[in-house]
Amino acid sequence: MTSVAQATQTVTTEFNGWSNRETWLANLWLTNDIASYEVLRQAVSLENSSLYEQSQWLKDMLEEQLDDEVETPCLWKDLLQHSFAQVNWREIVENNQE
Repeated sequence: MTSVAQATQTVTTEFNGWSNRETWLANLWLTNDIASYEVLRQAVSLENSSLYEQSQWLKDMLEEQLDDEVETPCLWKDLLQHSFAQVNWREIVENNQE
């Protein structure tokens, strides 16, 4: 049985002007860490690439880094991968175009 509060409650996923907290946080790190910022700049400057291709490239590069950092399957890797999947990579690339 669902309470009235639960049935009428709406969940707002926006966070600080971004589509969700994971996207906001990923952008925060990508724009405040020099090594990460270089990866972001590479994605944004891919010539003759669509926003989709740029965002997919960025996601693939960072997923590879994640796999290198946490090689052994564990709770933390699963949680990180879940959060990683929530990131709107296109939104990040779009908002960092020059």
